[in-house]
Amino acid sequence: MKLKYLYGLISLAVLFPSCNQEEFTNNAIDYDTNNVIKLSSVQLDDFENNTLSRATYEGYATKFEYNDKLGLILIDQDGKQLANAPFTYSAVGWTNDNTTYYSSKIDKIIAYFPYNAQLSQNVVTLDAVKQTIEIATDQSSLDKFKQTDLLACEIEDPSPELNLQLKHVFSLMEFSATQQLEVEGETFNYNIAMSNVSFSIGETMYTPCNLNGGYVCMIKDNSSLQKDDFRYFYTIEGKSNVKTLTTDKTITSGTKYTFPCPAAGMGEPNTLSAGDFYCTSTSDKVVILPSIAATIPEGLTCKGIVFHVMDSNDSGSEWDTFLTNNQLTEADLPGYNGKHGLVVSLINDNNYGTPTDNVNTWGTCFTDYAESGNKDLSNGYKMTQLLTANSSNNGITFTGLNLHKDEIIVGTTSWYIPSFNELKYLVRGKNSGTQSSEGLESVNSQLSKINGEELSGSIPSITFISSQGFCLMQSDGQENGWHGIPGSEKVRPICAF
Repeated sequence: MKLKYLYGLISLAVLFPSCNQEEFTNNAIDYDTNNVIKLSSVQLDDFENNTLSRATYEGYATKFEYNDKLGLILIDQDGKQLANAPFTYSAVGWTNDNTTYYSSKIDKIIAYFPYNAQLSQNVVTLDAVKQTIEIATDQSSLDKFKQTDLLACEIEDPSPELNLQLKHVFSLMEFSATQQLEVEGETFNYNIAMSNVSFSIGETMYTPCNLNGGYVCMIKDNSSLQKDDFRYFYTIEGKSNVKTLTTDKTITSGTKYTFPCPAAGMGEPNTLSAGDFYCTSTSDKVVILPSIAATIPEGLTCKGIVFHVMDSNDSGSEWDTFLTNNQLTEADLPGYNGKHGLVVSLINDNNYGTPTDNVNTWGTCFTDYAESGNKDLSNGYKMTQLLTANSSNNGITFTGLNLHKDEIIVGTTSWYIPSFNELKYLVRGKNSGTQSSEGLESVNSQLSKINGEELSGSIPSITFISSQGFCLMQSDGQENGWHGIPGSEKVRPICAF
């Protein structure tokens, strides 16, 4: 079974019944006879929402993927099973695998997903189908979670051409922590990262699946949740929490129950720190999402991860020195709420380019710049400007920024190759003078939340030592002992805001 689960943002809106459906229409299959059973469409109802809490999914859906199989249980007037017919989803819709024919003997059909080839011939009711599914207490993996999500519908008046209206048979438990961020009149709701999420019903402990920042788990319908018997557990920023119900609740079929996970003592959302997500909105506003966010909410596009903050605009400050080193002005980079920093891209770019065996050729790009080999300056922007301006005149094919050169991000410089000093912050973190991989581990943790390309290996800088070549930073925070023209090592662009 290869169900693809798409979860939108968990908002703070009051729960309301959803009528979203996914429809797959089969209009490309020709059959030899009209008596072959075919599926004209397969629709799937969303989970209904329950007013147990304030939160809800927006846009929850289950989508079928190629080679997924559903079954049709054909039942005669005597209540006996005539067939358990498989149908496979493909580019042309649902294919009747065994060319099963319709006949007047068929009195009733139960459609179900996922298909079970070993289904007993005694299974002739929906309740019997439900009994074939074992609800796992450990649903921490996506596969385990999907195996418990039984979809089904009953057709009392069958015909050769069917329109299926599948529903979730069991119930969905969802645990979420949310927070709001307001930027220039726009409000964005996002999920807060949690860990150690579980819940207990009596003596039975369940482990839900982490999906898009929320945790979900299927349970049997008609389960009873009692305030003294049901508890759920979660950890946010190292603080463990235990919650329960204020009133008893009986779980009904096909319903989603959302349990809020309050996050007390959270910091001010408009502060800026390493690990934050640098985003832009659909209206081209800069929105920096706090590092505690588990996912990027709808309406925002993440451009990179903040890995170093330069707080002050005072003369002689780190930010003032950065502007001077790179020949920038405050007007070029107004900052975010008066604060400034460096952002690393979500993906690698290419390697430096050619030639790969002539250091002096590349060195001519920095001939008139005395600080090209200074490992303690954050001057990557200026040196990248020199390289791009001089490379073509010196017979260099520079490819290190090919994937980023046309992207313009509001509020930032263009993408550039980091200097060795800027790589110290990226790999080592806040304590840039001490060799470590603390910064890289933190950035990779954030990249993993949004499926970014994690950093590894030796990372090229643009800091250039005359007659030797470019400096590289290893992933353990130590300088690579080799200087030259990076070949297999790919550039990881950064920008400043």
